[in-house]
Amino acid sequence: MKIVRIYNNNVVVAIEDGKEYVVTGNGIGFQRKVNDKVDKTRIEKMYTFEDQQKKQFHELLNRTPIVYFQIAEAIANKAIEELQIELSNQIFISLTDHLWYAADRKKRNLEIPNLMHDEIKSLYKDEYRIGLWALRLIQANLGIQFSKDEASYIAMHIVNATVGNQVRDAKRIVAFVKDVQTVIENVFGISFADESLDTSRLSTHLKFLAQHIFVKEKKEPLNLDQMYTLMINKHEKMELCVENIFDIVKLNYHYTLSKDELVYLMIHINKIVSL
Repeated sequence: MKIVRIYNNNVVVAIEDGKEYVVTGNGIGFQRKVNDKVDKTRIEKMYTFEDQQKKQFHELLNRTPIVYFQIAEAIANKAIEELQIELSNQIFISLTDHLWYAADRKKRNLEIPNLMHDEIKSLYKDEYRIGLWALRLIQANLGIQFSKDEASYIAMHIVNATVGNQVRDAKRIVAFVKDVQTVIENVFGISFADESLDTSRLSTHLKFLAQHIFVKEKKEPLNLDQMYTLMINKHEKMELCVENIFDIVKLNYHYTLSKDELVYLMIHINKIVSL
């Protein structure tokens, strides 16, 4: 097994028999160079990614400090060990990406409340408990103190990555995501076919939103009028886009999206259309 990339002392990328692995272990990259052999006695975990995942993973780590991957890995392993579940390797991409952006927003005082916090805490008690543990881990390693809303975001990443987990209303959720994506594609002339990190992040948000909608529990408004106006003005077609999404959700799913929900949606859409 030959090293092809070194991220830090504890994370490397290696190739064996033509297959690429992300390899973690204490000191596995210490005083090593590209093309050196991996010290197999130091291997703790090995991960493989499919072609699209591999592209996303390298894109992610090219711009994200490796510590966020290591924290996501620790959270995933904690969930696997304590909940006795199997997780898709996609969680290492989606959760790393989520933590990095959550930390960035926190530093800019833009922490976003989770509209589904209470439902997640009630429906996914074990995953939420892992989320609370993760908050302590993050504070210890990064010095960032998140609210409990972040624990529920982490819990949903675990739920959605659990292999064999049958999310309630799965078919309706897929249909909802497709409907909203189609509106965005038509308004902005973009495609979700080649899934980048930004489009993947939007898809994850849409799944969360769909689950919230199908629970049909309304929340108290957060008074995001100022942010709503700000996001509407980010792009000349943004208002048309959210009006069309509002209409199709009301028509097809008999649900009236709140201004708060539209704000969160616009934040994700803006990341895609502003590239």
